[in-house]
Amino acid sequence: MTVRELIEQLQQLDPDLHVFTVGYEGGFEDVHVGEEMEIALDVHSEWWYGPHESTSNIYDIPNKSKYKIVKGIVL
Repeated sequence: MTVRELIEQLQQLDPDLHVFTVGYEGGFEDVHVGEEMEIALDVHSEWWYGPHESTSNIYDIPNKSKYKIVKGIVL
């Protein structure tokens, strides 16, 4: 999802709604917008990992150059 796509979806909602993410073991947490970073797409295939990874965390993954790198933010 791009920022443009997120904005388009958010514009359909009541602007006074609160925004949360799912908590680690239940409950909900407030959303915090992180800093811009580089993300390597489709790095992980294990079901327990998210598929993408920060480029600063793929130092131990062989053939880093085979992954598409995008700029993004983490909410």
